[in-house]
Amino acid sequence: MKRMMMSVVVLGSSAGALQASQPAVPTQPSARTPLVKVTLTQDQLKPTTVNGKAVDTVIPSPKSVLPNDVLREEVTVVNVSGKLVKNPTISVPVPKGTTFAGSATSSTDRWNTQYSVDNGKTYAASPQKSVTTTENGKSVTKQVAALPSEYTNVRWAIGTLLVDETLKLSFLVKVN
Repeated sequence: MKRMMMSVVVLGSSAGALQASQPAVPTQPSARTPLVKVTLTQDQLKPTTVNGKAVDTVIPSPKSVLPNDVLREEVTVVNVSGKLVKNPTISVPVPKGTTFAGSATSSTDRWNTQYSVDNGKTYAASPQKSVTTTENGKSVTKQVAALPSEYTNVRWAIGTLLVDETLKLSFLVKVN
């Protein structure tokens, strides 16, 4: 599998105006000045043992990967507006050919981490899905927690991004 290109959606506001920045890989030039600069990188994490301890060796931008390899999707967000940016939202799809493997940058008092199971249409800290079962001979539809392996997107809703601040947010995926 070769390196995957992805888009990252960023929404944020400065002085009360909502603005969408360019995707990580811009498709068209824009006259707008972006509020934030977003860089998406993908590294492979190879488990190894050093001095008897299990550690991960990081392989930056691997040229090829195999099934069951673990990759880290890392988004670097930099406030380039020269102003405080309020409520930026960083949304990243789980790459095609992979499955969400957990370990997303957790929620803090500065941002909330949310997940989608419907390709980014809706997000929640613990997404639900509809499951239809038969109970007492009747078809019943219930909402149940989705499995992390069913997540299709990861989103971080950041309260405030300070002037010139840089954040690194990430999650792990496993190659199918």
